Amino acid sequence: MNIVSKFTVGSEKGIDLFLALKEAHLKEIYDGITDPVKLRTYIEHELDRRAAINDLNDLSTRLIVVFDDDQPAGYAIIRNAFDRPGILEGKRAVHLSFFILSGHNIPEVRLSLWQKCLSVTRNHAHWTELPAGSPIIPFLETVDFTVVGQSELKPFSIPSQIMVRRNF
Repeated sequence: MNIVSKFTVGSEKGIDLFLALKEAHLKEIYDGITDPVKLRTYIEHELDRRAAINDLNDLSTRLIVVFDDDQPAGYAIIRNAFDRPGILEGKRAVHLSFFILSGHNIPEVRLSLWQKCLSVTRNHAHWTELPAGSPIIPFLETVDFTVVGQSELKPFSIPSQIMVRRNF
């Protein structure tokens, strides 16, 4: 087993990789719990290539892709967090979008992706919002994230948990 997490840029290959993982991510979250036609329309909107290129070329956004035996297994997007949970007001904070394909959601993959995120955000507070019951939540709790609130993921109003890590 060879697990590697790498920073990825908005190149053609990087965008293709990100969009494929993002599509899988959206399907894992919403498939079976929302109307398939609405989901397909939403996914098409979210997979806008030009918007992804612009987003990934923004200096305040970083994409990390984790590979398991050279196969893309998941990603994390790190963004400066201007909108943040109230508990983090006045603190340097980043927002993490964290996803690992269900077939690769093993401790070594999760830890590799988290350690790469931490390598560039060590001096920041972290927050994320995940679907309630996400298999990533127990892992994040082991690296000092705590649930600080409940919300709903847009656009389908899926119950979610807001998690914060303030240990820095």
